[in-house]
Amino acid sequence: MVAFLIVAFLVGLMATAKADCLHDIGQFREQVDLQNRTRPTAQSQAAAREIQKLERSESADEIDCVNTLVKVRQMLASPIAPTGDDRYAKDRHE
Repeated sequence: MVAFLIVAFLVGLMATAKADCLHDIGQFREQVDLQNRTRPTAQSQAAAREIQKLERSESADEIDCVNTLVKVRQMLASPIAPTGDDRYAKDRHE
């Protein structure tokens, strides 16, 4: 009987954790979509692809959700690559 209660508790806990992760993914989705509409970067586009991959996966579980969340956070935190227009970054000697 005790084992059944422990298993029931763990299943409930896992469902709650997955729901929290999916909520966090939804918030990141909104942030990434807004950035891709206003000023897309390679990082935000890669983050959008990772989120889409998770959303399309029918067998995604809590671990997949957490891994995707970590990847998206790392992608958005990485520095933006410099643009090709560096006319203001260089000193001009004429």
